[in-house]
Amino acid sequence: MDEEITAQLTNGTWELAKTPPGARILPCRWVYKIKRAEDGGIERFKARLVAKGYEQQAGIDYGEVFAPTSRFASLRTFLAVAAAKGMPIHQLDVSTAFLNGELEEDLWMEQPPGYESADPEQACRLLRSIFGLKQAPHCWYVKLVAELDKLGFQPSKSDPALSIKRDEKEIVCLLIHVDDFLTTSNDKELIKKVKAAIGEVFKIQDLEEAKVFLGMEISRGVNGEVKLSQQRYIEALLQRHQFVDAKPRMTPLPPGSRVLPAEDGETELADSTKYRALIGELNYLPTSTRPDIAQAMSVLARFMEKPSKAHMGLALGVLRYLAGTKDFRLCFGGGGELTMAGYSDSDWAGDPATWRSTTGYVFTLGGAAISWNSQLQRTVAASSVEAEYQATWAAVREALWLSKLAGEMGLGSDAIEIPRGR
Repeated sequence: MDEEITAQLTNGTWELAKTPPGARILPCRWVYKIKRAEDGGIERFKARLVAKGYEQQAGIDYGEVFAPTSRFASLRTFLAVAAAKGMPIHQLDVSTAFLNGELEEDLWMEQPPGYESADPEQACRLLRSIFGLKQAPHCWYVKLVAELDKLGFQPSKSDPALSIKRDEKEIVCLLIHVDDFLTTSNDKELIKKVKAAIGEVFKIQDLEEAKVFLGMEISRGVNGEVKLSQQRYIEALLQRHQFVDAKPRMTPLPPGSRVLPAEDGETELADSTKYRALIGELNYLPTSTRPDIAQAMSVLARFMEKPSKAHMGLALGVLRYLAGTKDFRLCFGGGGELTMAGYSDSDWAGDPATWRSTTGYVFTLGGAAISWNSQLQRTVAASSVEAEYQATWAAVREALWLSKLAGEMGLGSDAIEIPRGR
Protein backbone atom coordinates (compact mmCIF):
# COMPACT_ATOMS: atom_id res chain seq x y z
CA MET A 1 0.00 0.00 0.00
CA ASP A 2 2.89 2.35 0.79
CA GLU A 3 4.41 1.57 -2.63
CA GLU A 4 1.10 2.34 -4.35
CA ILE A 5 0.68 5.66 -2.57
CA THR A 6 4.31 6.57 -3.34
CA ALA A 7 3.83 5.69 -7.01
CA GLN A 8 0.71 7.83 -7.25
CA LEU A 9 2.30 10.83 -5.54
CA THR A 10 5.45 10.53 -7.66
CA ASN A 11 3.35 10.27 -10.79
CA GLY A 12 1.19 13.26 -9.84
CA THR A 13 -2.01 11.26 -10.14
CA TRP A 14 -3.86 13.51 -7.70
CA GLU A 15 -3.37 16.42 -5.34
CA LEU A 16 -5.04 17.22 -2.04
CA ALA A 17 -7.20 20.32 -2.14
CA LYS A 18 -10.24 21.78 -0.44
CA THR A 19 -13.41 20.44 -1.99
CA PRO A 20 -15.33 23.09 -3.99
CA PRO A 21 -19.01 23.56 -3.14
CA GLY A 22 -21.30 21.10 -4.89
CA ALA A 23 -18.50 18.83 -6.13
CA ARG A 24 -19.29 15.11 -6.42
CA ILE A 25 -16.69 13.04 -4.62
CA LEU A 26 -16.11 9.50 -5.84
CA PRO A 27 -15.45 6.90 -3.15
CA CYS A 28 -12.42 4.60 -3.40
CA ARG A 29 -11.15 1.36 -1.90
CA TRP A 30 -8.10 -0.89 -1.72
CA VAL A 31 -7.85 -4.06 -3.81
CA TYR A 32 -5.30 -6.73 -2.91
CA LYS A 33 -3.78 -9.43 -5.08
CA ILE A 34 -1.02 -12.02 -4.80
CA LYS A 35 1.14 -12.16 -7.92
CA ARG A 36 2.69 -15.58 -8.45
CA ALA A 37 5.88 -16.57 -10.25
CA GLU A 38 6.13 -19.14 -13.05
CA ASP A 39 6.69 -21.98 -10.56
CA GLY A 40 3.54 -21.06 -8.63
CA GLY A 41 5.35 -19.42 -5.71
CA ILE A 42 4.52 -15.97 -4.39
CA GLU A 43 6.40 -13.29 -6.30
CA ARG A 44 4.97 -10.24 -4.55
CA PHE A 45 1.92 -8.79 -2.86
CA LYS A 46 0.11 -6.07 -4.79
CA ALA A 47 -2.20 -3.33 -3.55
CA ARG A 48 -4.24 -1.11 -5.84
CA LEU A 49 -6.08 2.06 -4.92
CA VAL A 50 -9.23 1.85 -7.01
CA ALA A 51 -11.92 4.47 -7.55
CA LYS A 52 -15.50 3.23 -7.45
CA GLY A 53 -16.20 4.14 -11.03
CA TYR A 54 -19.67 2.59 -11.02
CA GLU A 55 -20.87 5.78 -9.33
CA GLN A 56 -19.73 7.94 -12.27
CA GLN A 57 -22.39 9.55 -14.45
CA ALA A 58 -22.12 9.33 -18.23
CA GLY A 59 -21.71 12.69 -19.95
CA ILE A 60 -20.71 14.37 -16.69
CA ASP A 61 -17.86 12.34 -15.21
CA TYR A 62 -16.75 10.62 -18.41
CA GLY A 63 -17.23 10.63 -22.16
CA GLU A 64 -15.35 8.23 -24.46
CA VAL A 65 -14.43 4.87 -22.88
CA PHE A 66 -13.31 2.79 -25.90
CA ALA A 67 -9.89 1.17 -25.62
CA PRO A 68 -8.84 -1.74 -27.88
CA THR A 69 -7.05 -4.90 -26.83
CA SER A 70 -5.32 -7.27 -29.22
CA ARG A 71 -7.22 -10.16 -30.79
CA PHE A 72 -5.93 -13.63 -30.03
CA ALA A 73 -5.79 -14.27 -33.78
CA SER A 74 -3.38 -11.33 -34.03
CA LEU A 75 -1.26 -12.85 -31.26
CA ARG A 76 -1.08 -16.24 -32.97
CA THR A 77 -0.24 -14.62 -36.33
CA PHE A 78 2.43 -12.57 -34.54
CA LEU A 79 3.97 -15.77 -33.10
CA ALA A 80 3.74 -17.65 -36.41
CA VAL A 81 5.57 -14.91 -38.30
CA ALA A 82 8.23 -14.64 -35.58
CA ALA A 83 8.77 -18.41 -35.62
CA ALA A 84 9.02 -18.64 -39.42
CA LYS A 85 11.47 -15.75 -39.67
CA GLY A 86 13.51 -16.75 -36.61
CA MET A 87 12.79 -13.48 -34.81
CA PRO A 88 13.10 -13.22 -31.01
CA ILE A 89 10.00 -12.44 -28.96
CA HIS A 90 10.40 -10.22 -25.91
CA GLN A 91 7.88 -9.14 -23.30
CA LEU A 92 7.37 -5.90 -21.38
CA ASP A 93 5.07 -4.99 -18.53
CA VAL A 94 4.17 -1.36 -17.81
CA SER A 95 3.85 -0.70 -14.08
CA THR A 96 0.76 1.27 -12.97
CA ALA A 97 -0.17 1.84 -16.62
CA PHE A 98 -3.51 3.59 -16.02
CA LEU A 99 -1.84 6.25 -13.88
CA ASN A 100 -0.20 7.62 -17.05
CA GLY A 101 -3.47 8.62 -18.70
CA GLU A 102 -4.41 12.30 -18.68
CA LEU A 103 -7.94 13.25 -17.64
CA GLU A 104 -10.05 15.82 -19.46
CA GLU A 105 -12.81 15.91 -16.85
CA ASP A 106 -12.68 17.62 -13.44
CA LEU A 107 -13.01 14.71 -10.99
CA TRP A 108 -12.70 14.47 -7.22
CA MET A 109 -12.08 11.38 -5.11
CA GLU A 110 -12.14 10.82 -1.39
CA GLN A 111 -8.84 10.42 0.42
CA PRO A 112 -7.32 6.89 0.39
CA PRO A 113 -8.44 4.83 3.40
CA GLY A 114 -5.60 4.67 5.93
CA TYR A 115 -3.83 7.69 4.41
CA GLU A 116 -6.23 10.53 5.30
CA SER A 117 -4.85 13.97 6.02
CA ALA A 118 -5.66 15.92 9.17
CA ASP A 119 -8.08 18.15 7.26
CA PRO A 120 -11.35 16.25 6.61
CA GLU A 121 -12.55 18.94 4.18
CA GLN A 122 -9.81 18.03 1.72
CA ALA A 123 -10.22 15.53 -1.12
CA CYS A 124 -8.11 14.21 -3.99
CA ARG A 125 -8.41 16.26 -7.16
CA LEU A 126 -7.61 13.78 -9.90
CA LEU A 127 -5.06 15.00 -12.42
CA ARG A 128 -4.51 11.67 -14.15
CA SER A 129 -6.63 8.56 -14.61
CA ILE A 130 -6.71 6.02 -11.83
CA PHE A 131 -7.75 2.38 -11.71
CA GLY A 132 -11.51 1.96 -11.55
CA LEU A 133 -12.48 5.03 -13.55
CA LYS A 134 -14.70 4.34 -16.56
CA GLN A 135 -12.40 6.30 -18.88
CA ALA A 136 -9.10 4.99 -17.45
CA PRO A 137 -8.43 2.42 -20.25
CA HIS A 138 -9.22 5.02 -22.92
CA CYS A 139 -6.94 7.63 -21.33
CA TRP A 140 -4.11 5.09 -21.13
CA TYR A 141 -4.53 4.02 -24.76
CA VAL A 142 -4.56 7.63 -26.02
CA LYS A 143 -1.39 8.39 -24.05
CA LEU A 144 0.31 5.20 -25.24
CA VAL A 145 -0.47 5.79 -28.93
CA ALA A 146 0.81 9.36 -28.67
CA GLU A 147 4.12 8.25 -27.15
CA LEU A 148 4.55 5.37 -29.60
CA ASP A 149 3.92 7.76 -32.47
CA LYS A 150 6.92 9.80 -31.31
CA LEU A 151 8.99 6.60 -31.56
CA GLY A 152 7.82 5.95 -35.13
CA PHE A 153 5.15 3.32 -34.42
CA GLN A 154 1.81 3.39 -36.21
CA PRO A 155 -1.29 1.42 -35.12
CA SER A 156 -2.19 -1.37 -37.52
CA LYS A 157 -5.31 -0.79 -39.61
CA SER A 158 -6.27 -4.42 -39.00
CA ASP A 159 -5.81 -4.39 -35.23
CA PRO A 160 -5.35 -1.04 -33.44
CA ALA A 161 -3.65 -2.86 -30.55
CA LEU A 162 -0.83 -3.90 -32.89
CA SER A 163 1.72 -1.15 -33.57
CA ILE A 164 4.30 -1.46 -36.34
CA LYS A 165 7.47 0.45 -37.16
CA ARG A 166 9.15 -0.33 -40.47
CA ASP A 167 11.50 0.93 -43.12
CA GLU A 168 12.91 -0.68 -46.25
CA LYS A 169 14.75 -3.54 -44.47
CA GLU A 170 13.70 -3.55 -40.82
CA ILE A 171 10.39 -4.08 -39.05
CA VAL A 172 9.41 -3.97 -35.37
CA CYS A 173 6.01 -5.22 -34.21
CA LEU A 174 4.55 -4.34 -30.83
CA LEU A 175 1.46 -6.27 -29.68
CA ILE A 176 -0.40 -4.54 -26.84
CA HIS A 177 -2.87 -5.96 -24.35
CA VAL A 178 -3.55 -3.15 -21.86
CA ASP A 179 -0.19 -3.02 -20.03
CA ASP A 180 1.39 -6.22 -21.39
CA PHE A 181 3.53 -5.87 -24.52
CA LEU A 182 5.08 -8.41 -26.87
CA THR A 183 7.67 -7.18 -29.34
CA THR A 184 9.56 -8.84 -32.17
CA SER A 185 11.88 -7.71 -34.93
CA ASN A 186 14.26 -9.01 -37.55
CA ASP A 187 16.99 -7.03 -35.78
CA LYS A 188 17.81 -7.91 -32.16
CA GLU A 189 19.41 -4.53 -31.55
CA LEU A 190 16.19 -2.81 -32.57
CA ILE A 191 14.32 -4.68 -29.84
CA LYS A 192 16.78 -3.39 -27.24
CA LYS A 193 16.44 0.16 -28.52
CA VAL A 194 12.63 -0.01 -28.52
CA LYS A 195 12.54 -1.34 -24.96
CA ALA A 196 14.94 1.36 -23.80
CA ALA A 197 12.90 4.08 -25.53
CA ILE A 198 9.64 2.88 -23.95
CA GLY A 199 11.40 2.65 -20.58
CA GLU A 200 12.30 6.34 -20.81
CA VAL A 201 8.62 7.26 -21.05
CA PHE A 202 6.95 4.69 -18.78
CA LYS A 203 8.07 2.65 -15.82
CA ILE A 204 8.45 -0.86 -17.24
CA GLN A 205 9.53 -4.34 -16.26
CA ASP A 206 11.70 -5.94 -18.95
CA LEU A 207 10.77 -9.65 -18.89
CA GLU A 208 13.24 -10.51 -21.69
CA GLU A 209 12.17 -13.59 -23.71
CA ALA A 210 8.40 -14.08 -23.51
CA LYS A 211 7.37 -17.08 -21.42
CA VAL A 212 3.84 -16.41 -20.13
CA PHE A 213 1.41 -14.00 -21.80
CA LEU A 214 -2.19 -13.64 -20.56
CA GLY A 215 -2.03 -17.09 -18.98
CA MET A 216 -0.67 -18.71 -22.16
CA GLU A 217 2.73 -20.37 -22.02
CA ILE A 218 5.16 -19.50 -24.80
CA SER A 219 8.22 -21.68 -25.34
CA ARG A 220 10.86 -21.91 -28.04
CA GLY A 221 11.96 -25.19 -29.59
CA VAL A 222 15.49 -26.18 -30.61
CA ASN A 223 14.72 -25.37 -34.25
CA GLY A 224 13.21 -21.99 -33.45
CA GLU A 225 9.58 -23.13 -33.45
CA VAL A 226 7.20 -21.33 -31.08
CA LYS A 227 4.91 -23.42 -28.89
CA LEU A 228 1.76 -21.96 -27.35
CA SER A 229 -0.09 -23.88 -24.63
CA GLN A 230 -2.15 -23.58 -21.45
CA GLN A 231 -1.09 -26.68 -19.56
CA ARG A 232 -0.80 -24.91 -16.20
CA TYR A 233 -4.22 -23.34 -16.62
CA ILE A 234 -5.73 -26.76 -17.36
CA GLU A 235 -3.94 -28.34 -14.40
CA ALA A 236 -5.31 -25.61 -12.13
CA LEU A 237 -8.83 -26.30 -13.47
CA LEU A 238 -8.48 -30.03 -12.85
CA GLN A 239 -7.19 -29.36 -9.34
CA ARG A 240 -10.04 -26.95 -8.59
CA HIS A 241 -12.70 -29.44 -9.69
CA GLN A 242 -10.92 -32.50 -8.21
CA PHE A 243 -10.39 -34.10 -11.62
CA VAL A 244 -6.61 -34.55 -11.43
CA ASP A 245 -6.91 -38.35 -11.46
CA ALA A 246 -10.01 -38.49 -13.66
CA LYS A 247 -10.20 -41.12 -16.39
CA PRO A 248 -9.50 -39.32 -19.69
CA ARG A 249 -12.09 -39.19 -22.46
CA MET A 250 -11.18 -39.51 -26.13
CA THR A 251 -13.45 -36.71 -27.41
CA PRO A 252 -14.79 -33.49 -25.83
CA LEU A 253 -18.42 -34.62 -26.33
CA PRO A 254 -19.68 -38.18 -26.88
CA PRO A 255 -19.83 -38.97 -30.63
CA GLY A 256 -23.27 -38.29 -32.09
CA SER A 257 -24.53 -36.50 -28.97
CA ARG A 258 -27.54 -34.20 -29.39
CA VAL A 259 -27.58 -31.69 -26.54
CA LEU A 260 -31.12 -30.46 -25.81
CA PRO A 261 -32.51 -27.77 -23.47
CA ALA A 262 -33.75 -28.96 -20.09
CA GLU A 263 -37.42 -29.96 -20.26
CA ASP A 264 -40.05 -30.10 -17.52
CA GLY A 265 -39.38 -33.06 -15.28
CA GLU A 266 -35.64 -33.14 -15.91
CA THR A 267 -33.39 -32.86 -12.90
CA GLU A 268 -32.18 -29.28 -12.67
CA LEU A 269 -29.02 -28.27 -10.89
CA ALA A 270 -29.56 -27.10 -7.33
CA ASP A 271 -26.99 -24.36 -7.93
CA SER A 272 -26.69 -23.32 -11.58
CA THR A 273 -23.84 -20.90 -10.77
CA LYS A 274 -21.45 -23.88 -10.63
CA TYR A 275 -22.26 -24.74 -14.25
CA ARG A 276 -21.89 -21.13 -15.35
CA ALA A 277 -18.57 -20.80 -13.53
CA LEU A 278 -17.23 -24.00 -15.12
CA ILE A 279 -18.30 -22.96 -18.63
CA GLY A 280 -16.71 -19.55 -18.10
CA GLU A 281 -13.45 -21.14 -16.97
CA LEU A 282 -13.42 -23.58 -19.89
CA ASN A 283 -14.30 -20.95 -22.50
CA TYR A 284 -10.92 -19.26 -22.13
CA LEU A 285 -9.27 -22.32 -23.68
CA PRO A 286 -11.02 -22.43 -27.11
CA THR A 287 -10.52 -18.69 -27.53
CA SER A 288 -6.79 -18.99 -26.82
CA THR A 289 -5.05 -22.25 -27.66
CA ARG A 290 -7.54 -25.12 -28.01
CA PRO A 291 -9.57 -25.17 -31.23
CA ASP A 292 -10.33 -28.84 -30.57
CA ILE A 293 -12.93 -27.97 -27.90
CA ALA A 294 -14.42 -24.93 -29.66
CA GLN A 295 -17.47 -26.80 -30.97
CA ALA A 296 -18.17 -28.50 -27.64
CA MET A 297 -18.01 -25.23 -25.71
CA SER A 298 -20.16 -23.48 -28.29
CA VAL A 299 -22.87 -26.08 -27.63
CA LEU A 300 -22.62 -26.16 -23.83
CA ALA A 301 -22.60 -22.37 -23.50
CA ARG A 302 -26.17 -22.25 -24.89
CA PHE A 303 -27.65 -23.65 -21.66
CA MET A 304 -26.38 -21.17 -19.08
CA GLU A 305 -29.88 -19.99 -18.11
CA LYS A 306 -31.35 -23.36 -17.17
CA PRO A 307 -28.73 -26.11 -17.02
CA SER A 308 -29.61 -29.67 -16.05
CA LYS A 309 -27.52 -32.39 -14.44
CA ALA A 310 -27.04 -33.85 -17.93
CA HIS A 311 -25.49 -30.59 -19.11
CA MET A 312 -23.20 -30.55 -16.09
CA GLY A 313 -22.15 -34.11 -16.84
CA LEU A 314 -21.20 -33.14 -20.39
CA ALA A 315 -19.22 -30.12 -19.14
CA LEU A 316 -17.32 -32.33 -16.72
CA GLY A 317 -16.74 -34.68 -19.66
CA VAL A 318 -14.84 -31.86 -21.36
CA LEU A 319 -12.65 -31.71 -18.25
CA ARG A 320 -12.01 -35.45 -18.63
CA TYR A 321 -10.95 -34.86 -22.22
CA LEU A 322 -8.59 -32.08 -21.11
CA ALA A 323 -7.12 -34.34 -18.43
CA GLY A 324 -5.78 -36.57 -21.19
CA THR A 325 -4.76 -33.77 -23.56
CA LYS A 326 -3.46 -31.06 -21.21
CA ASP A 327 -0.09 -31.07 -22.96
CA PHE A 328 -1.61 -30.31 -26.40
CA ARG A 329 -0.19 -27.13 -27.89
CA LEU A 330 -0.05 -25.02 -31.01
CA CYS A 331 3.36 -25.37 -32.61
CA PHE A 332 4.39 -22.76 -35.16
CA GLY A 333 7.32 -24.17 -37.12
CA GLY A 334 10.63 -22.37 -37.15
CA GLY A 335 11.74 -21.36 -40.66
CA GLY A 336 10.49 -22.63 -43.99
CA GLU A 337 7.59 -21.58 -46.18
CA LEU A 338 5.02 -19.32 -44.55
CA THR A 339 1.69 -19.99 -46.26
CA MET A 340 -1.74 -19.32 -44.80
CA ALA A 341 -4.58 -21.69 -45.69
CA GLY A 342 -8.25 -21.63 -44.70
CA TYR A 343 -10.97 -24.26 -44.51
CA SER A 344 -14.72 -23.89 -43.93
CA ASP A 345 -17.51 -26.35 -43.25
CA SER A 346 -21.05 -26.51 -41.89
CA ASP A 347 -23.71 -28.95 -40.82
CA TRP A 348 -27.36 -28.51 -41.76
CA ALA A 349 -30.02 -27.92 -39.09
CA GLY A 350 -27.70 -29.47 -36.54
CA ASP A 351 -29.24 -27.76 -33.53
CA PRO A 352 -32.31 -29.79 -32.52
CA ALA A 353 -33.82 -26.87 -30.57
CA THR A 354 -33.73 -24.14 -33.23
CA TRP A 355 -32.88 -26.09 -36.42
CA ARG A 356 -30.12 -23.64 -37.15
CA SER A 357 -26.89 -24.82 -38.77
CA THR A 358 -23.37 -24.50 -37.40
CA THR A 359 -20.59 -22.58 -39.12
CA GLY A 360 -17.03 -23.77 -38.69
CA TYR A 361 -13.75 -22.53 -40.13
CA VAL A 362 -10.05 -22.68 -39.36
CA PHE A 363 -7.01 -20.88 -40.75
CA THR A 364 -3.46 -22.15 -40.41
CA LEU A 365 -0.12 -20.39 -40.71
CA GLY A 366 3.31 -21.79 -40.09
CA GLY A 367 2.00 -25.25 -39.29
CA ALA A 368 -0.67 -24.43 -36.68
CA ALA A 369 -4.08 -22.80 -36.38
CA ILE A 370 -4.17 -19.02 -35.97
CA SER A 371 -7.92 -18.41 -36.27
CA TRP A 372 -10.98 -20.61 -35.85
CA ASN A 373 -14.69 -20.43 -35.15
CA SER A 374 -17.62 -22.72 -34.42
CA GLN A 375 -21.03 -21.14 -33.82
CA LEU A 376 -24.68 -21.25 -34.78
CA GLN A 377 -25.69 -19.39 -37.90
CA ARG A 378 -27.95 -16.39 -37.38
CA THR A 379 -30.77 -17.66 -39.59
CA VAL A 380 -32.29 -21.04 -40.40
CA ALA A 381 -30.82 -22.35 -43.66
CA ALA A 382 -33.41 -23.68 -46.13
CA SER A 383 -30.93 -26.16 -47.60
CA SER A 384 -27.48 -27.60 -47.03
CA VAL A 385 -26.21 -25.40 -49.87
CA GLU A 386 -27.41 -22.29 -48.06
CA ALA A 387 -25.72 -23.49 -44.85
CA GLU A 388 -22.46 -23.97 -46.75
CA TYR A 389 -22.76 -20.50 -48.31
CA GLN A 390 -23.16 -18.91 -44.88
CA ALA A 391 -20.14 -20.80 -43.55
CA THR A 392 -18.03 -19.83 -46.56
CA TRP A 393 -19.11 -16.18 -46.22
CA ALA A 394 -17.93 -16.13 -42.58
CA ALA A 395 -14.61 -17.72 -43.59
CA VAL A 396 -14.04 -15.30 -46.47
CA ARG A 397 -14.72 -12.36 -44.18
CA GLU A 398 -12.07 -13.66 -41.77
CA ALA A 399 -9.72 -14.35 -44.71
CA LEU A 400 -9.95 -10.74 -45.86
CA TRP A 401 -9.06 -9.52 -42.39
CA LEU A 402 -6.19 -11.99 -42.01
CA SER A 403 -4.90 -11.05 -45.47
CA LYS A 404 -4.76 -7.40 -44.42
CA LEU A 405 -3.06 -8.26 -41.12
CA ALA A 406 -0.52 -10.55 -42.78
CA GLY A 407 0.36 -7.86 -45.32
CA GLU A 408 1.05 -5.35 -42.55
CA MET A 409 3.34 -7.86 -40.82
CA GLY A 410 5.43 -8.35 -43.95
CA LEU A 411 3.71 -11.29 -45.69
CA GLY A 412 2.72 -10.91 -49.33
CA SER A 413 -0.78 -11.60 -50.65
CA ASP A 414 0.58 -14.71 -52.38
CA ALA A 415 1.05 -16.31 -48.95
CA ILE A 416 -2.73 -16.71 -48.53
CA GLU A 417 -4.93 -19.40 -50.01
CA ILE A 418 -8.68 -18.97 -50.51
CA PRO A 419 -10.80 -20.87 -47.90
CA ARG A 420 -12.36 -23.99 -49.25
CA GLY A 421 -15.06 -26.34 -47.99
CA ARG A 422 -14.13 -29.74 -46.71
